[in-house]
Amino acid sequence: MVVKNLRILCIGLLMSLNYVQAAEPDLPHMAEPAPTLYTGFGQLLDDDKTLVLEELMDLDQNIQRIALYHNGDRLHRLIPKQVHQMIENKLMRRLIANGRFDVIQCLECRTTKVVMAVDELKISQAAENNQQLRALSKKVRADAFMFWSASVHENKFTINLRLVDGKNNELLWLKEYSKKTTQEAEENDFDRVQYEFIVGAWGVKGKRESTVAAGSTELKGATVFGIRRRESTELNEDIEYTLGFEYFTNYSSEELFDLSGYNLEGRVIADIPALDDVLDTKVYLGIGQSFFNDANSLIFRFGFEFPFFKDGFMDFGVMYMREANVKWKTDAAFEEIGTFGGASYDLTLGVRF
Repeated sequence: MVVKNLRILCIGLLMSLNYVQAAEPDLPHMAEPAPTLYTGFGQLLDDDKTLVLEELMDLDQNIQRIALYHNGDRLHRLIPKQVHQMIENKLMRRLIANGRFDVIQCLECRTTKVVMAVDELKISQAAENNQQLRALSKKVRADAFMFWSASVHENKFTINLRLVDGKNNELLWLKEYSKKTTQEAEENDFDRVQYEFIVGAWGVKGKRESTVAAGSTELKGATVFGIRRRESTELNEDIEYTLGFEYFTNYSSEELFDLSGYNLEGRVIADIPALDDVLDTKVYLGIGQSFFNDANSLIFRFGFEFPFFKDGFMDFGVMYMREANVKWKTDAAFEEIGTFGGASYDLTLGVRF
């Protein structure tokens, strides 16, 4: 009995080694690091042409609850598990986002059984035939199964989808999506970059003392124009970064104040998922260095960002500029040296391109 068991174990190991050796020449790109596969499939699933609502509109309205079922063969299993998880999560999000379906978790669909027979290893899944699939449908209460598999060959990433009725095994919908890319293109797309043009208002005050009477006069606010470079990565799509250049000046009290300066700012922007159902809201925190009227000061900014229209946004926040001594335009009735800075509001309108 011991000899027989050892023989069976050796056969299984030899089969596995032969399989790996045979598979490697046909799949040269499978040896690439996981981030390459992760990014390649991520690009494919983020494409607006992948799994669009219009493709599923004609389905029977009784198909409401869908369970995802990975049915890739052993070659597909060479793709790392974390990449599989990412693909399934993105497919679930696409299906949920259109509001047409209820997507359920099917732990049974992920169950893989390995059975050792007399001379062979047999790998089986939860449903091996139509009858078992119908039984599984009743067990998990799914109207249909979305079978999916993923593969990559010669820089071409492919995802196959099949929607099968859980009651009668009827094929309801079939689609293949593919995208050919290169390592260089994936690395370039790993960081997504946009640019923003902004117009805003600061409530920062300027001040200069009178030379002919007690008292002073104030500048109440400045207008801001700027451009920002906005960047996010595939690693965390909820965090974004900007680097901006802003020019600020005043259009009021010009006869007494001649404010003119620029600000270089770095900013971190984080999504607030809890508010997505109400309004897509982000929170930002920025720090900058400003230069104006032969003076300079640090600027700290904090606030919230809201969508304005398709490519637009609004910032509502507060800012603090360290008060600095500045030189104002010459006027006999007022001191030439005054101040500019302090705490104020920060309002911005912007558009991305």
